[in-house]
Amino acid sequence: MSASGREREWASVAVAWLALALVAAVWLAVDRRPPEWDHANHLERAVLCTRDLQAGDWRAILARSSFYPPLATCTAGAVALVLPADVAAGVTLLGFLGLGMAAVYLLGRMLVGGRAGVAAALLFGAAPFVVFSTLRLQLDLPLAAMVTLALVTLLATDDFRRLGVAVPLGVVWGLGMLTKPTFALYVGPPALLLLLRGGRRALPGAALATLIAAALGLPWFGPRLLGLGAEVDARAFSQAAESAHPGVFTLVGLVFYPRLLGYQLGLASVVLVVIGLVVACVRRQWFLLVAALTPLVVLELIRNKNLRYSLPLLGVLAIVAALGLEALPDRVRRGLTLALIVIGVVQVSAITTGVPPNRRGAPVTVSVVPNYAVFSVSNFRYYAVRDGLDLHFVRAWDDAPLGIDYMILKSGDVGPSWTAQKSRRVADRLTADANLARVFPIVAEFPLPDGSTASVRARRIPPVTDAPAAAVAAGVEAGLRRRLGEVARGVEGLEVGLVHDDGILTGRIPRAEIRAAAATLGDFARPGSAQLRVRDLRIVLEDLVVNPWSARTEGRFDPLDLGRLRLESATVTMADLQALLTGLKHFNRSTVTAEGDALRVTIRQAGPDVSARVRLAAAADRPFAITAEGVRVGRVPVPDALVGWVVRNFDPAPRIASRLPFPVTIGRVTVQDQALRISSAP
Repeated sequence: MSASGREREWASVAVAWLALALVAAVWLAVDRRPPEWDHANHLERAVLCTRDLQAGDWRAILARSSFYPPLATCTAGAVALVLPADVAAGVTLLGFLGLGMAAVYLLGRMLVGGRAGVAAALLFGAAPFVVFSTLRLQLDLPLAAMVTLALVTLLATDDFRRLGVAVPLGVVWGLGMLTKPTFALYVGPPALLLLLRGGRRALPGAALATLIAAALGLPWFGPRLLGLGAEVDARAFSQAAESAHPGVFTLVGLVFYPRLLGYQLGLASVVLVVIGLVVACVRRQWFLLVAALTPLVVLELIRNKNLRYSLPLLGVLAIVAALGLEALPDRVRRGLTLALIVIGVVQVSAITTGVPPNRRGAPVTVSVVPNYAVFSVSNFRYYAVRDGLDLHFVRAWDDAPLGIDYMILKSGDVGPSWTAQKSRRVADRLTADANLARVFPIVAEFPLPDGSTASVRARRIPPVTDAPAAAVAAGVEAGLRRRLGEVARGVEGLEVGLVHDDGILTGRIPRAEIRAAAATLGDFARPGSAQLRVRDLRIVLEDLVVNPWSARTEGRFDPLDLGRLRLESATVTMADLQALLTGLKHFNRSTVTAEGDALRVTIRQAGPDVSARVRLAAAADRPFAITAEGVRVGRVPVPDALVGWVVRNFDPAPRIASRLPFPVTIGRVTVQDQALRISSAP
């Protein structure tokens, strides 16, 4: 084709992108709805990345998330250095849309022809789910762009035999993995096909590209490598089971993606995809077939189904549709092309019209009880981060509103069925428990656009006036003894003591101490949870806040806040510590023994075992700190510089600290006489 022909093709793609960008810009300009769930979470990360970039804190950028790499969100964060965060997110997504359309055009031109490449780019850009994703900061549209760009670069290597192209391929691979770890799922199968076709001559190019990609991804993936498998398993299966997704081999599960492909790509495009698949089989276009179908098979075998996961395939499927269009007779093709243009306009309009509706000292903790799409903890947290508010947002509380300063509730629809029960349980508890409602009165109410009402409750504890401090203290102590049964069994020599003054009439207790000669600790409200036998136990609760009214009227211990829990002393034998490990789901094959003044821990898992000599110590920002030496993965010793990368995958302390609404500290830890001992002695 002549240069002028190529220029016309590029111009067609550019005009289509500009039209889509204009529509998206208008939509975003009038959007007044809060961001939804993950959209809000990624916006929050973008704002945090902006601050990290301003501070030059690259370590914070690499440490922000356990599963989501920083490329897309930090691209938005970089744009937010000069534009408001919401605008920066829109500009970033439009940039990735343009990259994706350009890559689809190039890939279509390489596989089918220039005219088909233009058609594929337009089908991709106007696909309903692509338009929808352009309006929300998620990682899947950027991932789709990087996947298609990687496929273009792969083809340019001539089956990995062009060594010079391996360098940009490695860069694209590395950036793709830093967009989302699932990048490998979409690019791996076609890369393997080209490697097999290239034979021995392909090995140097493939190795060079892999090394470059590994070097780019190492700073982020290195510290997470051992824990990434568990993260993937949790998202692919465990969380899906909790959300009541259908089983993998059920009819509902198997037809999920095929049934909704029309919504993603457009019904007319789906018809062309079917034709294109037949044509690709007849012409033996294996690269196109492998790139389109192999990842789809893997997605079908994952229980967690979501349309976002198949979005990266839409670029390739648009090329398959364009192949089907090219195979039609000229007259039919010309008529259908005009029809597709009209349908594309309708699809974009359907997504972008009618919405969005144009509606107008110390950190405190706010519980957002509903999980409604635009009224959940995610969008509240994003606005707090964006606007620099010193607020900490959490989800609906479970047993007690421990550490909660404010609650935000909503009438009417409170979110998906698998979270609505918890939200309604909180509302019902406030209705049924007069003593709880007394210390969390409603301080404001607001009408919402869907006709429901939002209410804000604040912790305001009125003093008990009809009983002395001693009576309230007796109720607190009696209630505490009863509630210990929820976390302790087989208790011997129990002692409970309160240090208080008249402040207890407003629920404030400077110090409470719990002692036991022996006890078995565990979450006994959850059947099958791990248990730990402990001796010589002493726990101190500092700056405890309780509900004095429930203590006074019902003899109930209802904690509302805690300054710090300190484990002053405890003794755990090696046998009891091993029993605890055996009871933990992910560590039930692991072992722990005493080795001098340290613990010898061996983590047995799928893949190579991890062993280390471990010591525990007190820490200010977590319950305890772990130091490890002699770390081995399988039989391979880990260099000291990389020990932190390995240990972080098995260190429970940061996760415990992130889930507790109050700080927990321990005394001095020693290992002697086949026991782990915690003491207050220096």
